Amino acid sequence: MEHTKKPDMYLITQDYPYGHLEDSFVGPEYPYLCERFHVSVIAAEVMPTAKLRSEEEVREKGIEASIIPTRQSLAGKLFSLVCFLLEKDCYTELAAIIKSREKVPQRIYRALMFGAAAETFYRRLKKKIPLTRNTRAIFYFYWFDYKCFGLTMHRRRFPHVRIVARTHGYELYDERELYGRQFFKPQTDAGLTRLVFAAQFAKDYYLARYGVKDGEKYPLHRLGVPDKNVTEKDRRERYRGDETFLLLSCSDTGQVKRIDRIIEGLAAVTTARVHWVHIGGGDGLSGLQELARKELGGRDNIRYEFTGTLLNTEVIEYYRTHDVSCLITATQSEGGSPVAVQEALSFGVPVIATAVGELKQMVDGNGILLSENPSAEETAQAVSQMAESRGTEAYFRMCARSLAIFEERFNERRNFQAFAEEMLRVASGED
Repeated sequence: MEHTKKPDMYLITQDYPYGHLEDSFVGPEYPYLCERFHVSVIAAEVMPTAKLRSEEEVREKGIEASIIPTRQSLAGKLFSLVCFLLEKDCYTELAAIIKSREKVPQRIYRALMFGAAAETFYRRLKKKIPLTRNTRAIFYFYWFDYKCFGLTMHRRRFPHVRIVARTHGYELYDERELYGRQFFKPQTDAGLTRLVFAAQFAKDYYLARYGVKDGEKYPLHRLGVPDKNVTEKDRRERYRGDETFLLLSCSDTGQVKRIDRIIEGLAAVTTARVHWVHIGGGDGLSGLQELARKELGGRDNIRYEFTGTLLNTEVIEYYRTHDVSCLITATQSEGGSPVAVQEALSFGVPVIATAVGELKQMVDGNGILLSENPSAEETAQAVSQMAESRGTEAYFRMCARSLAIFEERFNERRNFQAFAEEMLRVASGED
């Protein structure tokens, strides 16, 4: 029986599969790509000080992978910069920075460093793989950053190569960049076959920011979480009439997540019996614990608990062993589709969330949307309303809606299969 050769795909990551930063993102998608492509992974930002998997461990997982080193001598950096200064894309960006009249010296410096890093990656990529004029392959960049720019900058030399990038947050939004500007986006875009978005909010931002017309070049392919096989019947059967409302929040404790707003909101809850559990740690945890002691300590109707950081598997186990009534997030901004909310949806849990970013798409008949900057009274009212509804038909309709949103938008299997199929069409030239 004749077997058709799979198309070649080079998947460019930061540290997957050697490090652990991208395990929960790239790892679940990887098998779906391997079903359709011969996938070679190239990790290009592996930190020498990180705890890494060995080459043997990677091979045992059945992953074909290699590392492009990140370190470079001063002479090497200067050589890359000189090479970059010969490129037209360099001066297009510098002209745009000067025209903007904002933080010009800082942005020029940053742009030059970005371009030099892109040139370095490109030259090292050519040494790693047989990249020639006759190469036929998809280069799938998991991040829309300097590595992607490094190849698109030299795109004209490789007419049969297809270049695809995903974009997430730090490499998309201007406010996430040090000097308030993302660099070389129009130039990188010009060399792409597809720019894939993981959230509708992110796509809308990009199209508006760069004035490009929507089309097949800019598909929406969300990530997702595994199906927990939870049904509406399961949600009904788990409810036993316990008067305590189990309210869960799950995030790091950085300022942008505004856990303090949750505490202030709970302090304004007067009658509902609430057990609030926060999963997550980080900067500011001790201060939040002190604030909770001050605002919630001694309250008859409010209990609270900080678990600290948990592994994703431990978070899933918590959902399986506790009747979580509702997830709450008071985040100030959200550029993507937060995994914590996706997990809640997969368990059929209603959500209270601020109306920012993609959260506006994730809370749709399955919870309560707060304003972008809610007061303590607004948060308290939402918590009290949700607590009072628990066990009613209205509450179980919200549970069912959470499950439906998960299945429609965040089912990992469905989303990754659809993405892999589109990549196969790109490889075959159906674009």
